[in-house]
Amino acid sequence: MLTYYRKQLIKSGIIIAFILVFALVMTHYIYYKFKDTRDHVSNSKSLSVTFHEKASDQVSLLRVTPVSDSVGLSSHAYTFTIKNNMSTTVGYSVKLVQDLETVLEDDCSENQMPLSIIKGAIHKDKEENRFFMVSDLKDNTILSRKLKGGAEVSYTVRFWTTTSTLPMNHDLHFHGKIQVLENGVDIATATE
Repeated sequence: MLTYYRKQLIKSGIIIAFILVFALVMTHYIYYKFKDTRDHVSNSKSLSVTFHEKASDQVSLLRVTPVSDSVGLSSHAYTFTIKNNMSTTVGYSVKLVQDLETVLEDDCSENQMPLSIIKGAIHKDKEENRFFMVSDLKDNTILSRKLKGGAEVSYTVRFWTTTSTLPMNHDLHFHGKIQVLENGVDIATATE
């Protein structure tokens, strides 16, 4: 009788172990399947830029809802990683430019929200958020840095609207793109 229970216990243990291994393998497979479809890679001469969202480098603010900075920091995040593929240091800059293609496609040039009410923050690991008003950016540049050879860095950028005197029933929105420029010239563009 004791051997019967021992056999049942071993049999149950094997079934549970099989189910756990199967669940782990499937979770790993599903995660990487969706991760690969979500990532969008762009390249310049020396840099690889990977945008980690389905929307890629496209920024959309679809309504004017004035919020505080603390609420803005919990808004939709645009994350991307910049990798230097060279052995030498490369300068790069991150810009926010208006997405004129989307504006023309949507025929919404009259409905673009003023840049003076759009605020943003860029964050890098182990650094504090750096806040900025989009209208105050010089040449649309959010930041300029240098990246050592073979190194990579990840950023998170968020955008929100600040206090506005606009009427609540308007249809203003913003279409933009995040661009990464190598040495201020070569734009990282999508690879097919």
